[in-house]
Amino acid sequence: MDLRALKLRMLKRMYFAPEVCCGPELSERLRYFEPGARILVLITDSAGRTGLLDQVAARLSDASAYELIQWTWGEPAASSVAGLRQRVQEFKPDWIVGIGGGTVLDAAKFVSAEYENPALHWSEQTQAVPGPRTRARLALVPTTSGSGSEASQAAILTGSDGKKLACVSPYWLPDLVILDPVLTTTLPAAETASTGFDALAHAVESTASNLAHDLLRELCATAIRAILRHLARAVDNPREMEARAGLQNAAFLAGSCQSGTSTGAAHALAHATSQHYHTPHARAVSAYLLPTMRWNLAKNPRVYDAMAAACGMSDGMALIGAIEELARAVGSPLRLADLLSRELTASERRDLAGAALKDGCLRTNACRMRQDDLEAVLCGME
Repeated sequence: MDLRALKLRMLKRMYFAPEVCCGPELSERLRYFEPGARILVLITDSAGRTGLLDQVAARLSDASAYELIQWTWGEPAASSVAGLRQRVQEFKPDWIVGIGGGTVLDAAKFVSAEYENPALHWSEQTQAVPGPRTRARLALVPTTSGSGSEASQAAILTGSDGKKLACVSPYWLPDLVILDPVLTTTLPAAETASTGFDALAHAVESTASNLAHDLLRELCATAIRAILRHLARAVDNPREMEARAGLQNAAFLAGSCQSGTSTGAAHALAHATSQHYHTPHARAVSAYLLPTMRWNLAKNPRVYDAMAAACGMSDGMALIGAIEELARAVGSPLRLADLLSRELTASERRDLAGAALKDGCLRTNACRMRQDDLEAVLCGME
């Protein structure tokens, strides 16, 4: 056993990218890579439709050379990442830039790791992340306000069976983060709502984790207050910059927090549901956040009191009430039938609970959960 590594893992600490740019039009930062830099960009597949592809190309026009690759392969898998290996090695980038939602940002992390380590081949058993980067630096530019991948030590690889494999390392942190709220204004209202709830779940579940600490709790409270304030406004008025910027900042802070603590039952159930029923991760998390919070509160009536007080509320029940009000305002799914378009059989609920029980996020839930507890949560959503 590596005692030094074990002791480091036990420290309460946080990691941040060395440069974070935040504010409208700050994607202009893409113009200012060092002279002669070769830039490889992985960009969301919707970029052509929204005009983002042309905007990025214009900002990179002064680069020595650049190449734009639209990521069309869905959630990163070993095969899709390996499919770009030769193209990336031949281009020899100085910067790898990921522009998109969490899927694209995670893909950029895996592509970066393979470029740094040509002998590396991701597999469903691979979890070690080599580092540090020496061949190309990494920049991440989110176009959604939810996953927090741009701030996270984690990247998710999807196995051939749909199971999510979390690869965790401080080497996933990028050299540069650009938080430009303008890039989120073309996001559909439903996706704005679900990704916002994903960020909210990161903050809520992180601060209730037994790995939380005072600095992390302060950042979580800031993120929760911002999402409660801004999410409904961003859904109703997509181009309201104050709301969009508030959500971008909140998602970054929440991503930093979940990176240091992991999450909880809402994420464990969401991962299992995405595996079994191919539901979008953020939408599944938005459905499970409130039911799992209520279950935790029933087990420990004071579990959310400190978090509620930091958000200016009387107790955990008031916080749950505020989150439920927000969920109804933005149209988040509140029942399994809303999420899956049908109810589940007892056997299906048992299988889903069993898959969630094996998920690593359940280990850091606010209160310990067993198989029958997870089934009870699912039953309560019928």
